[in-house]
Amino acid sequence: MIAMTASMAKAVALDGITVNTVSPGTIRSISLETGFRTVALANGIAEDAPWDEIEQTVLPIFAQVPLGRVGTLEEIADAIAFLVSPRAGYITGSNLRLDGGMLPTA
Repeated sequence: MIAMTASMAKAVALDGITVNTVSPGTIRSISLETGFRTVALANGIAEDAPWDEIEQTVLPIFAQVPLGRVGTLEEIADAIAFLVSPRAGYITGSNLRLDGGMLPTA
């Protein structure tokens, strides 16, 4: 996907089109929250425990996120809104990682 993004970005750049990739990491969604709550329950956390408690307990089991939390769908949407805005007009062929610092930059 990243190689295709770079290739497409070069191919359409003179037409004023930008092409970028967004690579989300661990992002809170209905399915992620359901899975986290299931694991939390199996680890003795109450079914109605607040999300912060569940996240703090379960996240380290699945991923070592340096920011210590999962991302939100709103954060993904904000990043995409930026990339399609005129403010990102000179950004093309890039991969924007939204992963809380999980992967090293290459």
